[in-house]
Amino acid sequence: MLWASQGITSPQGYRAAPSAGALYPVETYLSVHRVQDVPAGIYHFNVRDFCLERLVKGDFAPVLGAMALGQSVIKRAAVVFIWTAVILRLMAKYRNRAIRYIFLDAGHICQNLLLAVTALNLGACPVGAFFDEEIDRLLGIDSETEMTIYLTAIGKL
Repeated sequence: MLWASQGITSPQGYRAAPSAGALYPVETYLSVHRVQDVPAGIYHFNVRDFCLERLVKGDFAPVLGAMALGQSVIKRAAVVFIWTAVILRLMAKYRNRAIRYIFLDAGHICQNLLLAVTALNLGACPVGAFFDEEIDRLLGIDSETEMTIYLTAIGKL
């Protein structure tokens, strides 16, 4: 799922999902709740090294569910992909259009994830309703240079 959504696919550093100017402003975090051989916690996906970096230990399903307006799909998920945007990666090149491109990039990433989830016979639900700044605090990001923009809950069908 990580490779399909943001994995590097070429020696030039291009990824599985397209990005405006190949600048890749979207970062991937995971809230792992029930995944075999992966301890519960909040992780950052290091694309270059293709590894998960644990930021915080613990099961955050109830907390994250509350931050997503009580949506039970988030609370029940085995893992929740959390995508953030680092706006300045695109602003220098695209100025005001950067915001539009960031959301297009996130959509491409999510679609690739959904295709991988389907191939694995799992279920997924993208979520756009959440308290941005609360999730930002959970991830340890500042809500100005980097902010949460999209979630996707994943689990068994």
